[in-house]
Amino acid sequence: MLRPDCAATVLLAALLAGCAVSPSDPGPARPDAPWQPVHAAPVQGFVLPPQPALAELPATADVDPAHPYTLPELIDLAQQHHPATRIAWMEARNAALAAGAAQRSGLPRLSATVLAGHQQRRGRGEARWLSGDERSSGQGALGVLSLQWLLFDFGERQALAEGAEQGAVVAGIGFTAAHQQLIESVSLAYYALGAAQARLAVAQRSLANSRLVLDAAQARQRQGVGTVIDIAQARQGVAQAELARVQAEGRARDQHHALIAALGISPLTPLRVAPAPTPKLGPATLAPIERLVADALARRPDVQAAHAAVLASRANAQAAEAARKPKVFMAASASRSSGGARITALPALAGGQDGPALDLSGSGSGAGVFVGVTVPLFDGGLRASGQVQAQQRMDIAQARLDRARQQAVQQIVVAQDALRSALAGAQAAESLQEAAALTHDAALDAYRHGVGTVTAVALADTQLAQAGQALADARAAAQSAAVTLAFATGALGEAPP
Repeated sequence: MLRPDCAATVLLAALLAGCAVSPSDPGPARPDAPWQPVHAAPVQGFVLPPQPALAELPATADVDPAHPYTLPELIDLAQQHHPATRIAWMEARNAALAAGAAQRSGLPRLSATVLAGHQQRRGRGEARWLSGDERSSGQGALGVLSLQWLLFDFGERQALAEGAEQGAVVAGIGFTAAHQQLIESVSLAYYALGAAQARLAVAQRSLANSRLVLDAAQARQRQGVGTVIDIAQARQGVAQAELARVQAEGRARDQHHALIAALGISPLTPLRVAPAPTPKLGPATLAPIERLVADALARRPDVQAAHAAVLASRANAQAAEAARKPKVFMAASASRSSGGARITALPALAGGQDGPALDLSGSGSGAGVFVGVTVPLFDGGLRASGQVQAQQRMDIAQARLDRARQQAVQQIVVAQDALRSALAGAQAAESLQEAAALTHDAALDAYRHGVGTVTAVALADTQLAQAGQALADARAAAQSAAVTLAFATGALGEAPP
């Protein structure tokens, strides 16, 4: 017969053997084998099994697929649906709630406690010649009302409330900055799409012109004055124009997808975009850079947010300094008990201060008012370390403000130069477009009348296409540069004209 300890050893070994070898154990896994969750369908190679609950991606409901959206309508659509605006709004709301809570921290705090229960005691008592069992029971209830009011703290609460208020200002500025960034991104994507569509139109016109050249070459051959080389060159021009058109269509589709991504709507949403109006560009008449910089530094959201962060860190530093000083508070409590139970009440007071212990055995009532002073004597250097950290955070916030101002000036100077160059480039591109169109029409007319050559027509066609693409890019660059300058100066509050 096995001893109890031997039997336990044998049973434990049997259990371990049953866990080590199981009918469902797949055995040692190879390092390159795909992971397979428990109770899941077999994995084919490295492809996970589908989960139908994740296969839902609805389109944006309030988008009219038959309506061509203009730039202001697209910006309004983005402000309603883009996650960035919702996140910024919720952050601003939470910061406002925190500021309101900090402002109310100076109000008295009142709490109520009710206790009720039953007690039973059983024991044994002994005398010189006698002994016996003792039994006692009782029940009772207790109600306590406690009040605490922090009377004076050397400005700690006020500093904390000021820091929270500046934090709400930062969050509100962030909400405005999120909208300005969204307006800029949607505007740039819209102008990029307009440029891609203009390049597609140029490619389509170039294809039509190449086919006219091919028709002219075939007509000259029928008249006995054309050659096979002319027809081959004309067909090559048609093929090159067709390839350019296909590539332009691909770029236009890519820019359309980029615009949908900037809007923050579902990629499956059918969206029609109205063509961008042809901008009326003239010579650069920009304000002096000094005035632009002065206006921008007073208006840019990042500069204002950095300044508010400096004020918040300064208030937190004042609060950290006040935390090392005494505090004067008032506490009050009122209680009533009934029954035969022995209950000791310890009302908790707000602000981290423990109230007095009240012994309310038996039945009765009581009340008390206390005025106290707490003086921090020793905390292992925690308050001093917090004060140093608060001072360092204030220095960091000031450095960030200086960096934001420098970056703002740099961005404004670069944006103004880019706009000036873009406007000059657009004017040059318009002149090039007019000259290339005249050259192309003259070369084609001369070839039709047997004066020119197909090579000259092909060259004129290529130059006309290049001039059209350059004009489309120059106009989009000028519009985008104007948007960038408005954003850099903090003046991009709505859709650009």
